[in-house]
Amino acid sequence: MKKILLSVLASILFLFSHSQVSNLKFTYDKEKTGYANQVSDNLRQSAPFWSEDFQSGIPTSWTNSTAPWVYRGPGTPPGTGVGSQGAYDQNSTPIASPTANNGFIIFDSDYYDNNGVQGAFGTGMYPCPHVGDLRTDMIDMSSYSDVTLKMNSYYRTFAGQAFVDFYVNGNFNSRVQVHSDIATNDATFTDQVALVRVPFSVAGNSNVQLSFVFEGTTNVINGFSGYYFWMIDDLELMETPSFLLETVDANHGGWEVGYATTTGFGIDYTFKPLTQSAANPYMFELKVANAGAKNLNGIKMNVSVNNAIGSQVFSSSSDTTTLDILDTATYLANQTYDPATIGVYDISYWASSDSVLSSDTIQMQAVITDSVYGRDYGSPDGDWRVARDCGGLQLLNIFDIYNNEQVSSASAHIADYSRPGTPVYAVLYEVDTTQSPWAFIQLAQTDDYSLQAQDIDNWINLAFKPAYSIFPGPHAIAIGGYAHPLDTFGVSTSGDAEVLMSRIQDNGCNLGTQAFGYWYYISNTPMIRMNFGSTWPSTVSLEKYKNLRIFPNPSQNSLNIELLDPISEEIVLEIFDIAGKLVLNERIENCQIKTIDVSHMDKGNYMLSLKNKNYSTKTKITIK
Repeated sequence: MKKILLSVLASILFLFSHSQVSNLKFTYDKEKTGYANQVSDNLRQSAPFWSEDFQSGIPTSWTNSTAPWVYRGPGTPPGTGVGSQGAYDQNSTPIASPTANNGFIIFDSDYYDNNGVQGAFGTGMYPCPHVGDLRTDMIDMSSYSDVTLKMNSYYRTFAGQAFVDFYVNGNFNSRVQVHSDIATNDATFTDQVALVRVPFSVAGNSNVQLSFVFEGTTNVINGFSGYYFWMIDDLELMETPSFLLETVDANHGGWEVGYATTTGFGIDYTFKPLTQSAANPYMFELKVANAGAKNLNGIKMNVSVNNAIGSQVFSSSSDTTTLDILDTATYLANQTYDPATIGVYDISYWASSDSVLSSDTIQMQAVITDSVYGRDYGSPDGDWRVARDCGGLQLLNIFDIYNNEQVSSASAHIADYSRPGTPVYAVLYEVDTTQSPWAFIQLAQTDDYSLQAQDIDNWINLAFKPAYSIFPGPHAIAIGGYAHPLDTFGVSTSGDAEVLMSRIQDNGCNLGTQAFGYWYYISNTPMIRMNFGSTWPSTVSLEKYKNLRIFPNPSQNSLNIELLDPISEEIVLEIFDIAGKLVLNERIENCQIKTIDVSHMDKGNYMLSLKNKNYSTKTKITIK
């Protein structure tokens, strides 16, 4: 997968009355999921007039800094299969560039500060604050008035920043920031392609130098500067095409402009109940940039949605506009989409104009469920520690509620280092956005649940007893714990979080400068979901049929449904996975015990539903 980053404009986001805290565990996305795109044909067809793929190492004519960029080559330990060697990204995934196997370069800020030892801050060979500055030899651009730098760039930051500096005749001329959209503790794709527009004051000169700068001195977060790394490969300088239209980002919640005149936050939901989708149909947006040498006319966004079998079920486009050179704009599709059925939907976004038939394509995936509401991508890429020796914190996600619902439970993915026996609970909040900072008003809390061995690196469900009725407006689900020196746990994260939409409450661990109990926003999405329904009990009882057992639970090969009293009414048995997908459907009639084969089901937690025309109940089962 590739995401194209266009470093053409600098942006500053000022958020008053809210503070962001960084995840001090230094965990992050190693390989993001959720959207991907390709390099456009227009750029691919532009032949480079200068290139460097580091097949022979860093050129000896280049100038390196005291804290140096280093070469990862097939004959140079630790080799091309290793990225960062720092304590908080030890032996990380290397860059996935086309020629990574013949070598790439890295500035390993993490390793330089701690020498690969956790907690040993400032003891490395080039401790923070530091700067990595690698400058090329002279490059002749005299024949070109408009130039673009294309490179593979894998970057992760805590408090570092990435720049390309430009020199003319040995004198500093200008600076362009790369990956300015990457938040604290976030990372790019491993195969990301960065496009840097060479400043017009630089193009056309014969003696130009490029300098790749990891700046780890000026940005300070919670007393830290620098961290983590920047890997680069396959540099190419080419004449900027006359017409180059590139996609920058996409969403299906209306986050950028769609909700300016409506209600809600416009968050992307990877898992959305059908009832909420009906009240809040998909609203498609695409941000595009004119990276070419001329203005673009007739630009519009296009979107297409396919169902799970690949059939198109929806398409739309936006109004057309003109986009000036180096300008960006966000386009909103003219129609929204309200899926009729539960299932997986694949979404494709692209832009077009009078001069460019099609840009690169961004692809996303969303799931319509019966009861599960989630914003994560389903696969852990990091975590936040909740129960610590310094305090019992709470971690939450905010959800737009558009229809009356009953919240029956919360789901959370427990991090792999968590300890069995640790107590965990869930809290339902109403969010008051009229206050500054926002207020989180507690509505309900589950009983404490002690983590079991099978819960580690797995999903758990925590039931609200009884289910709590909520009404349209912002609400939140939090997972909390207690201070303890040994019994600790964390919640996994998956994907980026929109600003302010995911929080951690500091209850004694001094995550930032605010007072005890402050809700800091974070940049990654906790794997915390909200589940709807009238009930999700911990034990099964069908009211009318109280003499009923489900065993063994956890189960490995078979699951027994035992009715100690014979019944005449047929009972429908359904099993759903954590995404709300129906994986098994059976009928129970005229028997006292029903054995279900579950050997084909993946390990994990599921929801089992039993119902007839008068009664229904749900319970969690675990396949081990």
